[in-house]
Amino acid sequence: MLNYIKSELYRASRSLEIRETAIVFMGLVLLLNIVLYLFKGLEHFRYGITSFSYSNVVAMPMIYCYVASDVAMMLYEADRRGRTEQNSVAFGMSRLQLLAGKCIVSLVVSFVILVLILPVYICSAELLLDSAGPTTVADLLMEIPAMSLIATASLILANVLLEVFDKSIVSILVWLSILVFLPKILLLAGMALAGKSTFLLDIALWLPANFLTMESHVNMSECTAIWDTAQGMAKCLIAGGVEILVFGAVGVVLLRKREF
Repeated sequence: MLNYIKSELYRASRSLEIRETAIVFMGLVLLLNIVLYLFKGLEHFRYGITSFSYSNVVAMPMIYCYVASDVAMMLYEADRRGRTEQNSVAFGMSRLQLLAGKCIVSLVVSFVILVLILPVYICSAELLLDSAGPTTVADLLMEIPAMSLIATASLILANVLLEVFDKSIVSILVWLSILVFLPKILLLAGMALAGKSTFLLDIALWLPANFLTMESHVNMSECTAIWDTAQGMAKCLIAGGVEILVFGAVGVVLLRKREF
């Protein structure tokens, strides 16, 4: 499997889509800060500060899940359609080994893209914008460990779904349903039934799509993120760890039942 990971990392390093993705994200964060810089001299324009720039990411932690899963999609959505996996199987690799290798490669590539984006984002904000407001670079950096396991879980789920479903659009819809739509439905149902039982609501409040928004308050006047406290950080890590185990176990079961 080590040779497979090495070859896939090399392929990813040569991938035009991956390079374009990294360039686009670096360009977007740089453009954001340049636009804020150009407008900050206007009267009554309150957004030309580092706090507003950083809050765009701190207030949307699920963006880490979307980007990580998008990387997996770019790397492997064509594998089953083109049946390129069978080349690896011919050399004795099992589908579970392939899945593990894909998850590792996707994770490494996602981390490299993050490492490329962060310096551009932070340096351009600090150099171009006024250092003011409640959201600081420390809030942005602390978001990374808080979201690390949750984003990894979403990446694993994306790779599992790409293995299970032949059509990538189906994989995307199922991914969104599990990580976004279903948590919101459970939250609404739990709130409606809270008068009779809080069991469903308690479950819903342990799903990242819900607690990341409900237990954080990030705006122009305050920045209170869930990971600011030890309990909140622990909740992020525990929820992410549980999702990794669940999605990984589901992947093992499904792949053992499905043959090439």
